[in-house]
Amino acid sequence: MKTFIITLLLTVLAALPAAQAQMPPATDPGYNDSYAGKPAIVPGYRAVSLPVAAVQALFLSPGDRVDLLVTFEAVMKGDTKEMVTATILQNIIVLNVYRPDSLDGNGVVQLMCNPNEAQYAALSLAQSKRINVTRRAPGDVQLSPMEMASFKKLFR
Repeated sequence: MKTFIITLLLTVLAALPAAQAQMPPATDPGYNDSYAGKPAIVPGYRAVSLPVAAVQALFLSPGDRVDLLVTFEAVMKGDTKEMVTATILQNIIVLNVYRPDSLDGNGVVQLMCNPNEAQYAALSLAQSKRINVTRRAPGDVQLSPMEMASFKKLFR
């Protein structure tokens, strides 16, 4: 299972540069960190709506760029189970945000994903029931390989 998850993550990361090439690059003179005001779906992309905690939706705005993290129980060597967090998608543009009336509720974030990214977002939600969205700093469009995080690795 660990090999499958690592292969899955490597596949996602390998596909990201091609997907990002269709988006306005940061070096484009018309580039805007907020993706030119209210973003719209570009051809070949999909609008993916995902539930997020209200405290996450509170600080997201259309045009922000975000990463998606998923925490799940992975089966490790020797059939032991361990909670891990993996960055599944990077540098994804926020199309829209629904903020609930109460911080106890759930919000919804709508993201612009290519078809492969949309599948991984749906798989992440099915695997963990909750996705964490982290907002990037303006101008941060760098894609980086990310190792899965676990407390076991932290306390070695």
